[in-house]
Amino acid sequence: MPEKFLKGICWLIKMNETLIVKPASCKDCHKCLRECPVAAIGFKDNQAFIIEEKCIYCGNCIKTCPQGAKSALFEENKLQAFLESDSFLVASIAPSFAAAFPDLKPGQLINALKLIGFDYVAETAEAAARVVQQFKEERKKMDQTLMTSCCPAVVNLIEKHYPELLPQLASVLSPMMLQTAELKNKFERARVVFIGPCLAKIEEAKNEKRRDYRPDIVITFEHLRLFLEQQGIEVAELKEAEVDLPATQLTADYALSGGAVKAADLLRADPGCGNKALHLSGLDNIINFLEDLKRDEGKIKVELVELLACSGGCINGPAINNELSIPLKELEVHNYLSANKKNKVKSYLPADPEISIQRKHQNKKMKLPEVPESEIRKILAAIAKEKKEDEKDCGGCGYSSCREKAAAVYHGFAEKKMCIPYMKSRAESLSQIIVESSHNAIIVVNDQMDIQKFNPVAKELFTQKSRKLEGMQLDKFIDSSNFKKAWNLNQRFIHQKCSYKNGSIIVDQTIFALKEHKVIVGILTDISEQEKQREKMQKMKEVAVEKTNAVVNKQMQIVQEIAGLLGETTVETKTALTELADLIKTGDEQWD
Repeated sequence: MPEKFLKGICWLIKMNETLIVKPASCKDCHKCLRECPVAAIGFKDNQAFIIEEKCIYCGNCIKTCPQGAKSALFEENKLQAFLESDSFLVASIAPSFAAAFPDLKPGQLINALKLIGFDYVAETAEAAARVVQQFKEERKKMDQTLMTSCCPAVVNLIEKHYPELLPQLASVLSPMMLQTAELKNKFERARVVFIGPCLAKIEEAKNEKRRDYRPDIVITFEHLRLFLEQQGIEVAELKEAEVDLPATQLTADYALSGGAVKAADLLRADPGCGNKALHLSGLDNIINFLEDLKRDEGKIKVELVELLACSGGCINGPAINNELSIPLKELEVHNYLSANKKNKVKSYLPADPEISIQRKHQNKKMKLPEVPESEIRKILAAIAKEKKEDEKDCGGCGYSSCREKAAAVYHGFAEKKMCIPYMKSRAESLSQIIVESSHNAIIVVNDQMDIQKFNPVAKELFTQKSRKLEGMQLDKFIDSSNFKKAWNLNQRFIHQKCSYKNGSIIVDQTIFALKEHKVIVGILTDISEQEKQREKMQKMKEVAVEKTNAVVNKQMQIVQEIAGLLGETTVETKTALTELADLIKTGDEQWD
């Protein structure tokens, strides 16, 4: 792997600001990579990182990370500073806000924005009317299918992964960018804060080089909810307020899949030519469509295709954190439109000829060095994939094939140990080696007492060396009562002394049940020889005790006989000896 290229990757990791990745234990998880439609997540030392040149900022990794280690950039201090400044502060709020706050009345949220310091609130979809008009103008100039460009995640997808299709991507600003330019043109000292459901909007604003076209801050609906809580605003208790710049009925449901097609009046079919437009949502559907478009042989006969990265449209964006289904989110948006009767509202910001509605797309596809076949084979061989049939392509690592993962390893985006079947096989192999080479007898049975494992030491201990015992009943070879007891009581019996084969085999055994695996494990140490030695020593001790007692008894008998001859009793002898000891002691003290 070229050192220069690796340094470039490290730079990409450090420079990414839109998507924040906190340190986390990513070992054996890879869920974010499996959910990433463009494999824009790498792993190094069990830590995920974002490959910026591949990332489209769809937000899937934020929603799927089980540890919550990924989040969108929130410039909270900057927002607070704007609210406290003397700037004319404008909130441009995405049309999906009604679906993001189903627990509130839309007017209450507008009031909350005014309460914390916003001077003016505009619905971003108001600018969509002019964007759609430009779509229609560009469609007239093309003899191919035209794709809309209002979803920044889709724009990123085409620029970074399908640049050959850029000529068919409408070169039109998104409503967010256009409205920002118009608001800054209308109001002096205007600071524009865009509030929406999308991570990609943060990245879109950061990449816009024209200062007057980009919002000063982009925050998500979840950021707004958090900020209002921190400010102590009880939004549900507020009265309703009206938006200063509402969207027209034509574009008010722009957040829904098909909103742009509807606004362009292309939903109807053209007699003899089929549908004039398509609308697709969900990245899987879009990627499949783009692949079809690359292979197009005149089969795709539509004038315009609207593409939205999130299933159902912006109402299902990564920063809309509620449990409502897509139909219910659509209903929230429609209820808001009906309540405000937007069909009677006209746009307050007519097109300004000084503001360009055009944007330029760029080929941003990541150029990676081609991986030599020899390196692919080398990496595959290192994870026990010597033959084609060894390549399972299970997808557990997050890549669609073993070869794709090997290429990622070569480029520094993945690690060899991410292969789950290989690591499982390695662990099983290691445990097998331990069991087979153990100096203890190891017996494993299931809850029905069928033998699962009878290692070589166990076979030798119970004289079954040449037989294959797996699958046979344990009772045919040894008493299984202790194994049954361990299973039924779910207890661990540690260092029990037990005998088998009518006492000819004595073992120190530990038996325990693994309920989650439905097996009982017995570890038996043969102590038969030690027990024989212990019994031998015990007999020797007993003989010694008997001989000692006999000698003592005989000595006592002699003492008694001597005492009798002297005419004294045993008690008198003891008294005399005691007096003699006292005299000796007294004598010793005198010498001292």
